Amino acid sequence: MRSVAGLLRKPSVVQLFPGRHEHDGDESLVARALEGAAWAKAALFRRHAPRLIGFLTRLLNSTSDAEDASQDVFVEAFRDLKGLKDPSGFGSWVTRIAVHQAHRRFRRRRLLRALGLTHTVEDATLEQIADERVSPESRAELALLQKALDRLPLVERTAFMLRHIEGYELTEVAGLLDCSLATAKRKIAAAQLAMSKDQP
Repeated sequence: MRSVAGLLRKPSVVQLFPGRHEHDGDESLVARALEGAAWAKAALFRRHAPRLIGFLTRLLNSTSDAEDASQDVFVEAFRDLKGLKDPSGFGSWVTRIAVHQAHRRFRRRRLLRALGLTHTVEDATLEQIADERVSPESRAELALLQKALDRLPLVERTAFMLRHIEGYELTEVAGLLDCSLATAKRKIAAAQLAMSKDQP
C-alpha cells in the first residue's frame, strides 16, 4: 500500500519552552513525578504532547477535539501514573490512552449526532492536512481514502490508521488496541477489504 504519511504535513503545535530536565529519560521523570515533582510532569508533557496532538488530529479529523483529547490523556495518565508497570514505556502508554480517548470521542459524536445535538468541525481530514506540495491527484486520492475510512467501524478504522497512516508495526498496533496480534491483523485486513469494495 502506498504510504500516506509522506503526503501529510505535520500539524503546527505550540512549541513549549524546554526545561532544564528535558534530557532526563522518561523512567527518571516518571519516578520524580510519582514523588510529586510538578516539573517532572511538565517535562513529560512537553516531550510527548506535540506528537500526541498530531496523532489525535489525524485520528479525529479535528484540531479542537485533538487538543481537548490530549489534555484528557495527560490528566488520565498523571492520575493513573502509579499503575504504569514500565516507566520507560511512558510514551507508548500515553499513546494507548490517546487511542481510548479518541474512541470515547467517536462514540460521543455518534450519540450526539443521532440526537441532533452537535456538529463537530472536521477541519483536519487527510485532504485538508496534506502537504501543500501534494499534487491535485494525490489530494483527490486522500479525499477518497478519508471517505472510505469514515465508513469503517471504529476499531477497524483505528487499526488501519495506526498501521498505514501512523506507521506502527503490527505488534505495536496490537498493543495500542489492547488486543492480540491475530486480532489486529484481522481488523486491518477487514478494513482493507471493506475499502477495496469502495473503489470504483
